[in-house]
Amino acid sequence: MIFFQQFWAPRNAYDPVGMFTQGHMFLLLICLGILGILLYASRKITKSNIEKVTKILAIVMVTLEGIKICYSFYWGYTWLSAWFPIAYCSIFMYALLLRGYGKGKFRAIGDAFLAGGCIIGGTAFLLFPSTSLMMYPVFHYQCLYSMFFHTLMIYMGIMYIWKMDIKFNKEGYKEYCKIYLFFGVIAVVLNTIFDSNLMLLKKPFKIPVLFVHKLFMDAPWVYTIFVFLVYLFAPYWITAYFAKIIKKRRNKKVLNTLDEITA
Repeated sequence: MIFFQQFWAPRNAYDPVGMFTQGHMFLLLICLGILGILLYASRKITKSNIEKVTKILAIVMVTLEGIKICYSFYWGYTWLSAWFPIAYCSIFMYALLLRGYGKGKFRAIGDAFLAGGCIIGGTAFLLFPSTSLMMYPVFHYQCLYSMFFHTLMIYMGIMYIWKMDIKFNKEGYKEYCKIYLFFGVIAVVLNTIFDSNLMLLKKPFKIPVLFVHKLFMDAPWVYTIFVFLVYLFAPYWITAYFAKIIKKRRNKKVLNTLDEITA
């Protein structure tokens, strides 16, 4: 019964889940379980099937995002930050559309974000869910959708690195920059005009990093530049760094196996 009561409830009707709480850990463990099952089931998945999954997920994510928007309008949450689908992680949805249904350069742009932005973005949210879980109860649509959304981000990011063999280089980074800067600039413009907080570029909301809040209090415009640049550089190159290490270890393991066979 509590599930149905919470699922579509307005804000402040129930205590929010919060961060690092039992509710947060409960949802996190479920998400890790789902991620593990998906990765295990995808051990032998082919590139063509990943492309099919990409197309299906693009439609699923757009549909679920549409339901999220309907929820906001149903309860009268019509300011931009409450419903407009531009957050850093929202780019995942657009990248799926570009990769699944685009051609040429558009597919390359989708590849770059799926491989270079999703793992860090999805992981950061699951560990520090500073938006939906700070406003809604554990069984609310917004919480369940957000956690599921970011779990799929991590899954697809791993798939595109593991199975699609996306390269991390300057050309790939240029494509990543194109999609991020497109939405990042829109967010800055709309935040300036409507005093919204798209991509958390206006203010940190409930990000659990003291330095970020202090920076915002001392110099809000420096905070915006700092967060804008973090999005621009950190996700892609952190992912590239770890992907490079994993690839080296995998290649070393293959070489050692070949040496044992030929010895």
